[in-house]
Amino acid sequence: MWQCPLCNAPISHTTTPIKCHNGHSFDKAKAGYVNLLPVQFKKSKSPGDDKAMVRARREFHNLNAYKPLKDKMLRLISDAVKNRISDSPLHVYDAGCGEGSYLSALCEGLENEKVNVKGAGSDISKIAVELAAKAFKSHEFVVASSFELPVANNALDVMLQVFAPGSNDEYNRVLKTNGLLLTVNPAQEHLFEVKAKVYDAPRKHTLDESPRDGFELVQSETLTFPIPFKSEEHALALIKMTPFYWKLPPGRIDDMVKALKSVTADFHLQLWKKCGE
Repeated sequence: MWQCPLCNAPISHTTTPIKCHNGHSFDKAKAGYVNLLPVQFKKSKSPGDDKAMVRARREFHNLNAYKPLKDKMLRLISDAVKNRISDSPLHVYDAGCGEGSYLSALCEGLENEKVNVKGAGSDISKIAVELAAKAFKSHEFVVASSFELPVANNALDVMLQVFAPGSNDEYNRVLKTNGLLLTVNPAQEHLFEVKAKVYDAPRKHTLDESPRDGFELVQSETLTFPIPFKSEEHALALIKMTPFYWKLPPGRIDDMVKALKSVTADFHLQLWKKCGE
């Protein structure tokens, strides 16, 4: 499934050293992930989310406040693959996987429904990938850009894009014919209560209903649910996941944490199927 980011030759995570037939080699970290982001592909010294942002997301996901979203993602994929006839594993890949919570929840849910799953993910943040690899050892993780995935053509059955930028051309390339792409983005009301504490005239998100080249839309829906805060720590964990925490002064954050009793989670989920050649 994996390919060399420099020459596109096949590579394997299980070989030592990890090397393509053209001699390009890559290190496997103690945590179990492989760095497939060559230094010449980086636009900064440490691209992607930093340690504090990644740990904030893990802290929030540990509270399981986004469980309805994870359950909805599972239902969409499970329903779409229930009539699949194949002895090979269902290859699920999360592009922009962060610390791995969405990939893990989906794969675990499918496994509970007796689906043979093989999970993998990538993120440009080495810190995020390290955290994912340590927590979810049954999946394979690599450091890589979602705009240049180190994955062979037509290798995947399911692709996830959850709150992350990515390349439609790359998704089209790596998915098998009739492969599934599940995208999750903020819908209009998402965390509007937080925005209202920051801006005098907060704007709602807009839904992107644009078509995708090479894909047909299978399903499009929004999922809305409240998140009541059980404590100030719970509220802070959510705010840490937003850009506001890293831009506002500490006093403003403290005021927000004390004032917010609940927020609205609002998501736009779209399931796409790769068209035939």
